[in-house]
Amino acid sequence: MGAQTCYHCAMRSILIVFSIMALFLSAATIARADSGDLLAEARSQFDAGDYLPAAENARAAGNAEGLALATQITCYYGHYLAPEEERLALYESAIEMAAAALDLDPNSAYVQVQNAHALGRYSQAIGVVEAISEGLAGRIRDHIDAALALEADNSSAHMLLANWHAAIINNSGFIGRMVYGADEDEVFAHYRTAIRVSPASPQVRIGFARTILELDAGENAALAREQLQAALALPAETYLDELLHGEARALLDGLN
Repeated sequence: MGAQTCYHCAMRSILIVFSIMALFLSAATIARADSGDLLAEARSQFDAGDYLPAAENARAAGNAEGLALATQITCYYGHYLAPEEERLALYESAIEMAAAALDLDPNSAYVQVQNAHALGRYSQAIGVVEAISEGLAGRIRDHIDAALALEADNSSAHMLLANWHAAIINNSGFIGRMVYGADEDEVFAHYRTAIRVSPASPQVRIGFARTILELDAGENAALAREQLQAALALPAETYLDELLHGEARALLDGLN
């Protein structure tokens, strides 16, 4: 009788353990599904130009991918749509979300890219010279290098690295070249890699044009015009693409 009682007690304990495990697994599955739904909704809103709801849904997903996506959307909203007086706070928020994403997944190239992206936008807002004096150039470069170590053909990372070289050259000149190793040839090399990897990206081609015009508008005008025309020949599939096409047309008008 005692043995039977022990057996039944043991079986009840096992059943309780399995029930608890099943509840945890079910909750985790639901949480993943909820996160996936939020991310899908965020991407749809992002494509449609509903940036603030998109960023909120991405952030609410609570995982590294969602926080990185929220960072990206917030930076684009700040750059293209937000009133100037709101931009700095938006970029500071983006930096915080990117750092939280990095804590969750430091081995994601996308997360590393968005950390560099947020710090870069913030640097533009406070002024590149000030950003360099605060040590942000080194932090941005570290994130870019980490992204490329994880994913050598990440076109966004190559674009950011090209912009990193150009920003230091444009704002620090000889000193920037000496201290940071900024090199104009690297601007062209990394943009060409980005175009090879993502030839149908208007953002890459417009970024290339804008960056080389800032380096030397006279010498680089023909190549910039070629890239802008190629960007405008690509379909505008998202709201961001429409914004980029508008930027490309404005740059072309400045060349004519």
